[in-house]
Amino acid sequence: MGSKTRSGFGAGENGFKWGLLVLLTVLFGLFLNPRCWQPEGGRPGQALALPAAGTNVQQRPTGVVTDTPAITIAGATADTTSTPSTTAHEAQIQWTFGTVTGTYTTCTAQAKTSYDGSTWLTLGSAVSLTVTTGAVNAWTILEQGASESALTTSAVSSTAALGFGQLTKFTFTCSGAYGTSAPVTASVIYR
Repeated sequence: MGSKTRSGFGAGENGFKWGLLVLLTVLFGLFLNPRCWQPEGGRPGQALALPAAGTNVQQRPTGVVTDTPAITIAGATADTTSTPSTTAHEAQIQWTFGTVTGTYTTCTAQAKTSYDGSTWLTLGSAVSLTVTTGAVNAWTILEQGASESALTTSAVSSTAALGFGQLTKFTFTCSGAYGTSAPVTASVIYR
C-alpha cells in the first residue's frame, strides 16, 4: 500500500484558503490600518485642523454661562434682561458705566431670581453702586452651600431666595438724586 499524504486542507479546499486570505487582508485594510481612515475633508493619514476661534469667543467649561444683560437707565429704577441660571451656584458681576448725564446718589443693584419665570425673589443683598462716568462696580454672589453632614432647609419666603432659579436679573434703584442717563455695560459669569 502506498502512502497518501495530504497537504493543507486538501485539494478541494484550496479556493477557501485564498478567499479567507483575501477577506482578512481587506478587513485589515479597512478597519485596522489607520492610514486607510480618511477624515472628513482630509487626506488619508492626515489629521484635520480645527478652525480658529473668533476673537470674542471665550472657552468656558461646561455649566458656565456668560451674559451681557441689557439695561437702559434713564431714571430712578431699571431692570436688566434676564439670563438662564438654572445650573448656577455663583455669579460674578461687573457693571461699567459710560458717560453719565446728571447726578446719581444712593444707588443699588439687587439680584432677583425666578423659579417659574414670572415671580421674582431677591437673591442676596443689594449692593451699593458708584454711578459716575467710567466707574467700574464688581461683586460676587455665592449660593449658600449646604453642610456636608446635614441637609439645609431654608425658611419659607415669598420675597427672598437662597439659590439661583431658572432666570436671574438685576434691578437698579436710586433712592437719592438721579440724572437723565447712565449708560452701563453689565457683564455676568454664572457657574
